[in-house]
Amino acid sequence: MEQDRSLCAFLQEAGDDVFRTLKTVCEIPSPTFQEEKKIRCLAGMLSSLGLKDVSIDAAGNAVGFLIADPKDPHLVLLCAHADTACEAPLPIKVKDDGRFLHAHGICDNTGGVTTLMTFLKFVRKEKIALRKNYHIAFTVGEEGLGAKRGMKAIMKKYGKKISYVVNVESHDIGRITNACVGQYRARLTVSAKQKGAHSWRNFGEPNAVVILSSIINDLSRTRLPKDTTYNVTAVQGGKSINAIPNEAECFLEFRAKEQRNIDGLVMRLQEILRKQKSRNVTCALEVLAITEAASMPKELPIYRITRRVQKSLGIEPFFKLGNTDGDVALALGIPTVTLGASNGFATHSLEEKLEKKTYLKGIEQVIEIILALDRELEG
Repeated sequence: MEQDRSLCAFLQEAGDDVFRTLKTVCEIPSPTFQEEKKIRCLAGMLSSLGLKDVSIDAAGNAVGFLIADPKDPHLVLLCAHADTACEAPLPIKVKDDGRFLHAHGICDNTGGVTTLMTFLKFVRKEKIALRKNYHIAFTVGEEGLGAKRGMKAIMKKYGKKISYVVNVESHDIGRITNACVGQYRARLTVSAKQKGAHSWRNFGEPNAVVILSSIINDLSRTRLPKDTTYNVTAVQGGKSINAIPNEAECFLEFRAKEQRNIDGLVMRLQEILRKQKSRNVTCALEVLAITEAASMPKELPIYRITRRVQKSLGIEPFFKLGNTDGDVALALGIPTVTLGASNGFATHSLEEKLEKKTYLKGIEQVIEIILALDRELEG
């Protein structure tokens, strides 16, 4: 197809610009809850590309619109998250060893952000006539305790208008995510009332650290269903070697393929907490984030078209569970595909790296899929 040839030529000519953009975006720090500077940069890029109604929305996302038919109320959401999982040492500098680009966030998700920006540049330069209306969003709060807050805000405002979602993620090329693992994240705090806290004279008074340890031990002995996990982290409590701690806390995370298994584990945790409750001991659970387990059939047109395009490019498709912004749309029953834009390694670490030689192929894949869905998918 002529369009396919123009994309290949565009990517060959734009290669240097793609990697410059990748470097520029990556070197702006954007740990979750601190994305403002990068979001301002991305909003500026959207404005320079001629998108309509470019803004930073109330949640902090950089957004804009490509409108083909003003009379059509439906939208297609194209999104990529702008935050990174860790706070990297400052300044962030991308290092190029010839084979890989090294920097925290270079793959997850600067690779996805730059891919979506490259799609917009291609559409503008080649004057591609899109058939559908597009909401473009670079989101905040996808990682960790961000709890996908940027995506949730978009769905709250536009969810009823969105026909389908293409979520552009970090890795791997050929990935198709049509299902998400459910998550439950909470802070557990144990508080103990004591007559005194001297480790010798008041021995026997309730010790919050010991009680929390007992709770964790009981949880660890719980028999888990298949494809269900828990994690306990950030355990802390006590201030002195010779003082009985009156407070202790930890973070808890449950994950499962099926929502009923998460619900069952939460019920088990509440049962364990009830055993510890007394006149002098209280246990408080603060829910920090919930993602519902959700999936869509692999034979839906959005996935069938995606697989066909990938195979036409010599890419072997594979389905992969994920925890991404796409989870929010999946849980609402909106057809959603999450694509890997690059081949990357050691994501969510300071040793993260992106494979250079396959990145343009990853971009080509994403753009071809977006355009094929534009032509062939209803809505």
